[in-house]
Amino acid sequence: MATNVPPASPSVREYRRQESQYVRLTVTFANGAFVLPASLPAGALITSLLVLVEAAFSAGASLTLGSAPGGSDLAAAGDTAVTAAGVKRIDTATLKGRLAADTPIYGTIAGAPAAGVATIVLHYAPNNDG
Repeated sequence: MATNVPPASPSVREYRRQESQYVRLTVTFANGAFVLPASLPAGALITSLLVLVEAAFSAGASLTLGSAPGGSDLAAAGDTAVTAAGVKRIDTATLKGRLAADTPIYGTIAGAPAAGVATIVLHYAPNNDG
């Protein structure tokens, strides 16, 4: 592990067993910008991303997910389609391969929605080969 490097915020979630792991968060129309509750560890591979739109978002709202604030390298607005209820299984867009560093995941709900609820589930495999 690298030394003299600031820790990721939120802290990295990594169990030391050979098992798939996940980070989950439910958001509403009122969230705006948000961060998933745990960062992904360096070397992790994202295996799947699911957005369950439980209640459709109103007013032409959009939801993006990325590795930087306001980013969409995990899910673009067209991928999440939050104005329609249902499950969206998303190919992780441009963020593929091993993560180079501990990575927080940022989300943005844009537009001016007055309704909407979605649950985000991001599955990943940490780099615990050895």
